[in-house]
Amino acid sequence: AAAMMGAFFILDDPIFSGLAVSLIFGIFVSTLLTLVVIPVLYYAANFRQFSSR
Repeated sequence: AAAMMGAFFILDDPIFSGLAVSLIFGIFVSTLLTLVVIPVLYYAANFRQFSSR
């Protein structure tokens, strides 16, 4: 979150704006994967394993 906030400040700079955009979206996507997608996949795998018994 701190890196994302820091990247917002360099969005105005014409040299580093591309870096800031890719940094913000990269951190956002990795956070989304870590907090939402991976736990859902683990839940689905465990649900399938226990429902087949």
